[in-house]
Amino acid sequence: MNTQKQPSFASAVGLLIAIFLVFAVGIGLLNYPVEFTLICITLVTSFYAVWYGGSWSEVIKALVVKIKDAVPAILLLLSIGMLIGCWMVSGTIPMMVYYGLAVINPAYLYLTAFLVTVCISTFTGTSWGTAGTIGVALMAVASAMEVSLPITAGAVISGAYFGDKLSPLSDTTNMAAIAAGADLYQSIRNMLYTSVPAFFCACVGFYLLGNHLSGGTGAQMAAIAVMKSSLNTLFWLNPLLLSPALLVFIGAMKKWDSVIVLIASAAFGIALAVVFQDIAMADIVGAAINGFNSSMLPELASLTMDASTAKNINVLLNRGGMYSMVGPIVVMLCAFLFASALDVSGALAVILRRLVQKLNTVTRTILATMFTSSVLVACTGNAVISFFIVKSMYEPCYEKQKLHRVNMSRAMESGATLLEGLFPWTISGMFMAKTLGVATVDYLPFVLFNLSCWLIAILYAFLSKWTSFGTRYVTALV
Repeated sequence: MNTQKQPSFASAVGLLIAIFLVFAVGIGLLNYPVEFTLICITLVTSFYAVWYGGSWSEVIKALVVKIKDAVPAILLLLSIGMLIGCWMVSGTIPMMVYYGLAVINPAYLYLTAFLVTVCISTFTGTSWGTAGTIGVALMAVASAMEVSLPITAGAVISGAYFGDKLSPLSDTTNMAAIAAGADLYQSIRNMLYTSVPAFFCACVGFYLLGNHLSGGTGAQMAAIAVMKSSLNTLFWLNPLLLSPALLVFIGAMKKWDSVIVLIASAAFGIALAVVFQDIAMADIVGAAINGFNSSMLPELASLTMDASTAKNINVLLNRGGMYSMVGPIVVMLCAFLFASALDVSGALAVILRRLVQKLNTVTRTILATMFTSSVLVACTGNAVISFFIVKSMYEPCYEKQKLHRVNMSRAMESGATLLEGLFPWTISGMFMAKTLGVATVDYLPFVLFNLSCWLIAILYAFLSKWTSFGTRYVTALV
């Protein structure tokens, strides 16, 4: 920190209040673009930083460091965009949708979407990969069945973050344990205290949300039959089209580099499109870069379908491509610019130092860890960054309270990882909204696993006053 003087506590709190007011008014009330809102608060924060002796050059230097650290995430985003386009043109996602329409009952779609993504994310360890592959197919199934897209998106994201929080293959699971100084598998076992009850809460919730749909109305079943027939006409569907998805699964299990695996799977999809689909080579390549469009299908012109079916076909097929991820990347750069200005201002550091002085109980320590992780991920858009900042701040508090580091790991995951995709301006929030086609504020109330897990973590923090259940102490571990 190169500011010449530290801001006062009152002025630092005033800045954070102003920031959240701009977010609430700009995004929540006026529905302004996230990029514009981030630029506005960056200007406010930059002026604040300069007032206390900072400079614009310091902000740019901090931005360069953040962008450097974000390059792997940018590459992953572009790879997922290309993968979706290639899986569309090859028929891989249409094949998944066809099978989904054949076996999924509308009454259990939300629950099925949650359970399927739980399995995939646990085996692969990636929320983005889960949402960008099987999640896209499930959203298309929901569209064809004419059920709620926000609830389906909530189910997909809930299941995707289950594995992102618990899988030993997840980068955030590993980084939270490393940052807290805890053993990975002890950390995972401790997170089961919140994750298992949250899992059952989500199962009950998604069952009840879909229960009124019964077995599907006559109109729904007719729409499903038409969609299946349309997909079978537009694509040459066969089990080999699922091979690119199998490659991604194997790559995750073998712990191969995610970007390389996704690019290889995309290339495999292109090869399958050449062999099986009647699509021009220029369109196949274009689908990888610019995204797939139903107009690329020669059979579409001869296909007779009503307006509703045509809309569902477009919702399913018109997506993907590297350029589809440009929007989220721009938002990420704007978020990093704001986070850099906030770093230089010194306001957040002042508030957190004052907060640490008040942490004289187990409940306060754990709640402060969760709250700080949430604030940091909201300000920086990156859960991993928040992990290491929180660890450096609260490590003495955990030692004083004789709290095991697995408590810190779980609190950071509950406050940062689970909420990262629920802020419209974070890269995860933008990715989920863009990939699933549902606005963040629309799916937020239905991300039942994330919200339940967060509430249960808070409950355990309060219960620590009377019982050690769910809270681990150094002296209690062997």
